[in-house]
Amino acid sequence: MGRARGLWDVLSAALEKQDVDALLDIYAPDALWLEPQNPPHETSRLIQAYLSSWMSARESIDVTTKRMLESADGSTVAVEWTVSFTAGGRRWKDLPRSTWIEASTDGVRYQRDYY
Repeated sequence: MGRARGLWDVLSAALEKQDVDALLDIYAPDALWLEPQNPPHETSRLIQAYLSSWMSARESIDVTTKRMLESADGSTVAVEWTVSFTAGGRRWKDLPRSTWIEASTDGVRYQRDYY
């Protein structure tokens, strides 16, 4: 298993456990995360703050990895996944996502999500 895949495993587990502290260790200090309908999230601290807010508005988060493509050197991974959670008195189930991660020795350096 390569570095990027290992970071995805830690990230998906942190989301499910709603573990805000684990998020800081996942992202490199100069990380960039791009997702639809939001401005770029830059630096590990701002990404942690955003995800903390996102998780606090949800309960019972479940992340299911469907498919994964990993580069030969393990520095990049593409993941097709779904997320389910409860928010606003409603259960949101199996929302499709796709994430591309590029890892460095410091953690996730670049992440791009597609919905």
